[in-house]
Amino acid sequence: MRVLNKKHRAPVVLLYNYYKTWTPAEIEEGKRHTAHMVESLEALGHIVRVAEFWKDVHTALRGYDPAEWIVFNWCEGIEGEIGGDARMCRELDQLGFTYTGNSPTTLRLSVEKGRAKRVLERWNIPTPAGREFKRADELKGWEHFPAIVKPVSQHCSVGVTRDAVVHDVDALRTRIAFVNETIKEAALVEQFIAGREINVGVWGNGRPRVLPLREIDFSRIENPMHQLVTWDSKWSPDSHEWHAMPVITEVKTSPTLRARIEEIVLRTYRVFECRDYARIDLRIDANEQPYVVDVNPNPDITADGGFIGACKAAGYTYGDTISNIIQMAVARRNRRQALFNTLQQRREMQAVIAAS
Repeated sequence: MRVLNKKHRAPVVLLYNYYKTWTPAEIEEGKRHTAHMVESLEALGHIVRVAEFWKDVHTALRGYDPAEWIVFNWCEGIEGEIGGDARMCRELDQLGFTYTGNSPTTLRLSVEKGRAKRVLERWNIPTPAGREFKRADELKGWEHFPAIVKPVSQHCSVGVTRDAVVHDVDALRTRIAFVNETIKEAALVEQFIAGREINVGVWGNGRPRVLPLREIDFSRIENPMHQLVTWDSKWSPDSHEWHAMPVITEVKTSPTLRARIEEIVLRTYRVFECRDYARIDLRIDANEQPYVVDVNPNPDITADGGFIGACKAAGYTYGDTISNIIQMAVARRNRRQALFNTLQQRREMQAVIAAS
């Protein structure tokens, strides 16, 4: 994938949202990430404008011409709204904007984990046995232990602690009730796959590319039932788990396992109709069988995030990565325009023939 010359850079509206519940420190961190992206793109010759919004994207983009500006979609969720990022993208489509990242359909599917599980199963993509439970008293016939219990519509390991892994029906019932009562939504129950966890970035359209693998290093955690990515490991710097799970950037696998991982993630990317970029998370059991456990369209794109880390390992700077994702959106807009022009020419020719 090439990086364009400066004269071909598209003008970009960097669209991002904020939460009213953010702390001052979180606001400052958001501003720092935004400034870094703007500086990185401007250094490559892009004209960049920033549009901030809370829930109303129409007002944020007022005054920008969809025929001229590409929107870099940096909205990973909307406060208090499950699937809010998908709703926002539908509105961008209605406004006529071309934007980076995944479609509303793909974004909505990724947040409906029960339905996503059924899609994986329907297409014979290896994934742990799983079911969605709206209430603990619905629990019948589950026999896959150990099991892990997650909220059905949350990302970022919300509600996932070591207690999320259960070993019998009574503990499972208790954990489903915890998710119902604490997170206020249904629970997704999956067979827990003890073993390695590997995250795989994929980007591109038509012929997507697998980026270098990244693995969660569980070597400091002795109990295999505790070897999972929890909320604390992601978001609590003072916790033991935060320090106990570094990322392995030079992942060692057999050629057979690596080929299997790449085949599975590319199939998953296509089945979910991902575009531009996504991250697929897998667990690998003792027999080197990979299982897809999560599909993340529009994953974290901050400079210190995992997706960017994979791009850096592939030889791309932060600015190059963001600029290439923008170019993918430009290419989609060009294809649509070419198709429109072709159809318009055919209509005009048919009108001439009919009038002669």
